[in-house]
Amino acid sequence: MSEITTTHTPLTEDEQASVLEQILGGEPTQAPTVEEVALDLVTAAFPQGTETIGAYAIHKIVNGVFEVFGVERKIPPQMMYNYSRNGIIAKRAEKPNKDHQYTQDEVLTFVTKYTSKHAK
Repeated sequence: MSEITTTHTPLTEDEQASVLEQILGGEPTQAPTVEEVALDLVTAAFPQGTETIGAYAIHKIVNGVFEVFGVERKIPPQMMYNYSRNGIIAKRAEKPNKDHQYTQDEVLTFVTKYTSKHAK
């Protein structure tokens, strides 16, 4: 699985430009949307052949989106496990989700919705 790193300090303008360049593959013509950043990070978290990821990886993705947009809020991994247990990440017939594993579509839907709400 790809490693997503986070820091506890907001990114400087140079660091933000570097992250945007990495995400967009070149000099950005406009700032990316939350949806674009979420898609890139979720796609990177699912290497070829991987069907599901866990709540811990989802917390890393959410914090990665926050970092790109300079949001100081960081969520702890326990919060994602709580969301998983309570069916907030994805509504499923079986409760609780004991293995805390989610598909790429489920993760992208949750991350986009959650970060759009908190990254503005």
